Amino acid sequence: MQPSPRIAIVGAGLAGACAAFALHRYAQVEVFEATDAANQAFRATGGLFHPLMTRRARPNWQHEAALRALEQLLADVGDQVPVRRGLLRVAFDEKQAADFQEAARTYPHWVQWLSPEAVCDRFPQVQAPYGALWIPQGGAVSAVQLIEALLAHSAVPVHRPVRVIDWQERTREVQLRTDQGATYTFDYVILAPGYGYQQHPELARLPFQAVKGQVICLTCPPTLQPLPPVLASVHLVTHGTFLFVGSTYEPDFTDLAPSAARTRQLLKEAMRWVPAVAESTVHNALTGVRVIRPTRPLPVLSPLPGRRRLWLFSGLGSRGLLYAPLLASWLPEMLSHPERLPEPVRLC
Repeated sequence: MQPSPRIAIVGAGLAGACAAFALHRYAQVEVFEATDAANQAFRATGGLFHPLMTRRARPNWQHEAALRALEQLLADVGDQVPVRRGLLRVAFDEKQAADFQEAARTYPHWVQWLSPEAVCDRFPQVQAPYGALWIPQGGAVSAVQLIEALLAHSAVPVHRPVRVIDWQERTREVQLRTDQGATYTFDYVILAPGYGYQQHPELARLPFQAVKGQVICLTCPPTLQPLPPVLASVHLVTHGTFLFVGSTYEPDFTDLAPSAARTRQLLKEAMRWVPAVAESTVHNALTGVRVIRPTRPLPVLSPLPGRRRLWLFSGLGSRGLLYAPLLASWLPEMLSHPERLPEPVRLC
C-alpha cells in the first residue's frame, strides 16, 4: 500500500469491523453502514468458534492461524468482550459419534471424547445419548460486542445510516455515491455488505447464496447455570440472564419476519439436548441472513473480477468468528499484493 492510503469499508458487520481494525494503523479509514446501530440484534446472539467445525469434526481450512488471529483480536480489545471458554459438541447419532471418536484419537490436543456417562457426570443438564466432544479451544463470543469494540478501538468515522448505491473505479481512485447524494473518493474500497450484496448488480451476479436464520431468546432458568456453550442440532448459549437457541437454515425465504413454526422447532430441538429448557419462556425471536458460497464453503477476500481497487470481503456464513479476524489481518499487505492471496478465498 502507498503511505496512508484512503480506504472505505462498506458494511459495519463483523467483516467490516475486523477490516477497519486491521487497517486503521496504516490508512485513513472510513466506514459506511446502511443500517443504524440498533439493527444488530441477530448478531448479538451469534459467536461460536472452534477448530473442528465440519460435520465430521475435521479441521477447518487455516484453523490454527484463524484461532490465533481471533485470540489476538480478543486480547487487543481486552475485557470489553467477555469470552465463554470451552464448547460441548454433542453427537447427533451413532455415525457422528464414531466420527467424533476418530477426531478425538487424531486430534487429542484439540478435543476430548466424552462417553454418555462422562457427559452426564460433567454436565448433568445435557442429554448426550451418543456422547460428545469437549473442545477446550472452542467457545462463544457476542459478535455484536466484538463489532462495537473493534469500531471503538479503531476510532474511524462510521457513517450510518448511509447506503452506498454506486461506485466507479478509475486508474488511481474509486468514487462512491451514497443514497444521500454525496460522493466520496478513496484509494481502495472494501465491500463487506453482507445481505446487502443483492442490491448491487455487480455483486448480485456473483456465486453467493443468502440463507435466513432464526434464533430464539429465552429466559434462562437457574438450573442451567452454569452451562457451557452446547452445539448439537441447535446451539445453546447463555448470555447473562438469557439463553439463546439457534439456528435455522432457510435458503428459500420471502421475508425476514420470525416464524412461530421455527420457534417451536428450535424449542423442541433444544429440549432434546437440554431438557431444562422446558422451564424457560420465550422472550424474543430474532432473524438474520448469512451469505455463503454454495460451491465452496469458504469466505471471499478478493478484488472484484476485472478490478484492482474494489475488493469484496464476504461469504463468511456461520464461520465469521473463525475467519473474519484472519482474513482482515491480511489486508494491509494484500491490498498492494493481491497475487499473494490464497487461491481458496479468491473470486474466480
